[in-house]
Amino acid sequence: MRKKNHRHATGLRSIFVLIVFSFTAYSGFTQSIPGRNLYLGQIPPGSTPKIFSLEVTPGFFAAERIAISNDGRDIYYSQLKGYYPNTGESIRKYSFSKGKWSGPVTLFEGYAAPALSITGDTMYIETNFETYIAVKKHSEWTSPKRILRGLDSAHYYQVTKNGNYYISTKSGQGAGLSDWCRLSKNYTDTIASSLGRPLNTAGENLDFFVSWDESFMIVTNRPRLGISFKTDDGSWTTPKNFGPKVDFGLASWGGYVTPDNKYMFYTTGTKPDYSDVHIYWVRVDGLVDSLKHTKK
Repeated sequence: MRKKNHRHATGLRSIFVLIVFSFTAYSGFTQSIPGRNLYLGQIPPGSTPKIFSLEVTPGFFAAERIAISNDGRDIYYSQLKGYYPNTGESIRKYSFSKGKWSGPVTLFEGYAAPALSITGDTMYIETNFETYIAVKKHSEWTSPKRILRGLDSAHYYQVTKNGNYYISTKSGQGAGLSDWCRLSKNYTDTIASSLGRPLNTAGENLDFFVSWDESFMIVTNRPRLGISFKTDDGSWTTPKNFGPKVDFGLASWGGYVTPDNKYMFYTTGTKPDYSDVHIYWVRVDGLVDSLKHTKK
């Protein structure tokens, strides 16, 4: 998310809202619709990014991370009117049923940046660097409720198939103004532990994405879009840039990679006034593998 937050750190512990998940093995979409209909029926890109066409209200633009259900039938995304401050935030939804896509419909007003739990029945969203959850019951989503109140900021909260939670938050013992951290429980507390350097920098380490198998992390502060890989000892490598072919805009943010690690979605634009901002997608499995085996 492009908005910056300059509040001082006030602590890293909060009473944790415990959510029970059934973490089952998951390697990709449990595809239940014809392949030609996946991703709104849009033709998948190759190594050159393409705009992922999403309907927006006139005067708004699609931005931030998106979320796609396990079966590929639901696609969630954000539309905004502007940044600094964030205005016009809402989360919209497309659904596939009876052989066709319908929507979008507005799911939540005043929130952005959706992410789904592994089981797909819990959604993490946010506003003003505060994280909220909504739970799916009988095909309907509950009203968002705030969690992690004890953290000074709670940005891009997400969970992996191993049951590990990650977040960007203020960390008094971290490397920067905000750090990418892993959350852990200690009795009744939740502790945010910085992932340290070289992953984090001295600045604001905000938008990020952890692959569901925790093999890599997409970050946005190098100063461009980059990728870090998890090592055998659990540390993270120095991020490597994706290069100008993928990261061609003035800035890129809101990364999301499909569970099969094949396609990356992200937000970028070339004009300072955000007038040409779009969500793009690009095939990255070959590029990720190449960067993993590149020494520099």
